[in-house]
Amino acid sequence: MKIVIPAIGSRGDVQPFVALAQGLAHAGHDVILASHPVMKALVETHGVTFAPIGPDFDFAQRMAAIRHQARNTIIGLVQGMRFGFDMLERSHDDILALCRKADLVVVPTAIAAGKNEAEVLKLPYLSVTLMPWAIPWSDPQRSFSKRVAYGAIDGLVYLITTLPLNRIRKRQGLAPVGREGFTSPRLNLVPVSPAVYPPNPHWEPRHRIVGYWFAKAPSEWQPPADLLAFLDNGAPPLLVSLGVMSLGDDDARESASLFVEAIQQAGVRAIVQGWDVGMRQLTLPSSIYAAGALPHSWLLPRCAGIVHHGGFGTTSAGLRAGIPALVIPHIADQFYWGQHLHELGVGLPFIPRPRLTREGLTAALKELAQIDKLHTAASVLGERIRAENGIEKAVNLIEETFG
Repeated sequence: MKIVIPAIGSRGDVQPFVALAQGLAHAGHDVILASHPVMKALVETHGVTFAPIGPDFDFAQRMAAIRHQARNTIIGLVQGMRFGFDMLERSHDDILALCRKADLVVVPTAIAAGKNEAEVLKLPYLSVTLMPWAIPWSDPQRSFSKRVAYGAIDGLVYLITTLPLNRIRKRQGLAPVGREGFTSPRLNLVPVSPAVYPPNPHWEPRHRIVGYWFAKAPSEWQPPADLLAFLDNGAPPLLVSLGVMSLGDDDARESASLFVEAIQQAGVRAIVQGWDVGMRQLTLPSSIYAAGALPHSWLLPRCAGIVHHGGFGTTSAGLRAGIPALVIPHIADQFYWGQHLHELGVGLPFIPRPRLTREGLTAALKELAQIDKLHTAASVLGERIRAENGIEKAVNLIEETFG
């Protein structure tokens, strides 16, 4: 089959679809992964065919700027979603042109890229949901208070997601979305391990949890010699990977300084990714290595734990590596994953970025490196996840449903 995957968003939004494209191509399908032009290198270095759609910009940087200018988190979320749907509409012509040559479209449900185009052309499509708790379901045993609470949440979701999409659909000659929402009425894949999020028995059968998707690292990649020397020169380090959430140069300097001091006070070794502006202005001790982008599949198994923002991609990579986490959530689903990792026993209680202090961070870094129970639970869960093959299961379901 000729398959098009339009993915709008940050690197973390696109990365799972790189893995899916690899799996579909390996199964003999002709796959194009379409995204912002800035994603070209990420996609093509993984051996996947790339096509540009929409404006050329770094989605994560734009979203960070929006959050920085917003008066509070909710306003930032609403404005961020508005920006995302604006990018979706500006990408329409490019997506439509690609879909004209396709047999099947894969729709990421974050903002439903490809759904409108598939329906305009009457093409079959499947969807992919990275937030399983957002899948609607009906339980007759729910109490009245819970029905009211869920109804309020559904109303908010409608206002910031469904309503903007329906406005776009009206301009494109389509009816409002049906009860399926942003998902496919035939097959909605959820690339999460059932050991992390078991299937909800109240879901419709079209919603299928298949296990995480991990891209194969570029074969020509080699680790920097100084990084290998750092790893060989002491105990496994913690990985601090929060730079993508930086709100600008001032925030990068403040965050870099905060973490470098806390790492030293905690007496741990660490690799710090991101905050380039801030890190360059600091004199780093031998216990800290400043890194750029590195394949998590290679790096994380060599680390003792990870501090991250709670995004889907980094969360899944840390779980597969079998290392515990400290989540510093900033927006949206990051709070959910931070809480869920703690409930699973593989993460410390999350700390929202506005509540992060040097003393609290120092204590948390010590705990992340030293609490045996966390490391044991993370190791056991990691073994289960590594034994799964989410890509193979997803490809089989796609071929059974649409082949």
